[in-house]
Amino acid sequence: MSGFLETIVTHVKGVVAQSKATVSMADMRRTAEAPRVVRPFRKALEAKPVAVIAEVKRASPSKGDIALDLDAAKTARRYEEGGAAALSVLTEGKFFKGSLEDLKAARKAITLPVLRKEFIVDPYQLYETAAAGADAVLLIARILEPSQLGDFMALASELRLEALVEVFDEADIHKVAPFAPPLVGINNRNLTSFDTDTTRAGRLSEYLPSGTTVVAASGIKDTEDIRRHLKAGISSFLVGESLVRAEDSVGLLRSWCNVKDEG
Repeated sequence: MSGFLETIVTHVKGVVAQSKATVSMADMRRTAEAPRVVRPFRKALEAKPVAVIAEVKRASPSKGDIALDLDAAKTARRYEEGGAAALSVLTEGKFFKGSLEDLKAARKAITLPVLRKEFIVDPYQLYETAAAGADAVLLIARILEPSQLGDFMALASELRLEALVEVFDEADIHKVAPFAPPLVGINNRNLTSFDTDTTRAGRLSEYLPSGTTVVAASGIKDTEDIRRHLKAGISSFLVGESLVRAEDSVGLLRSWCNVKDEG
């Protein structure tokens, strides 16, 4: 881990320390373990020939401000209307301008399962994620030691959170292999340089065990991107910027959900 990714992780660790000082680990755990209705995440992806995890995204380090005045609930409703299989909500505040309040508002507005997209570096954040009502959580292999990844996956399962484990290269795939995650996201974007290669997910998916639900993330902009991934055997996509910037996100989603693999 290096460069800007390390900067983000360092900042997030500071935020977690402040959060623990406000709400103790014990109190957050009690809230997280309270009964709640969970919406199946992986099953929602598998139910659609083309499954889009549509993302509520205000900004990013690579693209700057995208939609700071975005209404999380209204955006979520549009995504559901367009046929999204699930929702992703960025909750990191400094660099992505998101929040857990966005997640809570978005999930309340729709019936889709919701993923918390965050830089998870501490067990506290998993309790926080469950307490906020999320159905799934992103775990980024690049920022975790193998022992952390295994522990976080186990804790997520205990909290009835499905883990979408993100990889970027073969080293990440080797790191996650012992834990056999059923849900793997392949990031087409290098989180250190922010360079994007939309053929990456297709290439790396060949190294994952059959039966893994693979999600292509980053750089998905048009129908050809969807079709290229379908030809590589990937039918689930996490898309943020393109949908947030679209004049008609409902229409765009509908067009993607109806794309057929012509290969």
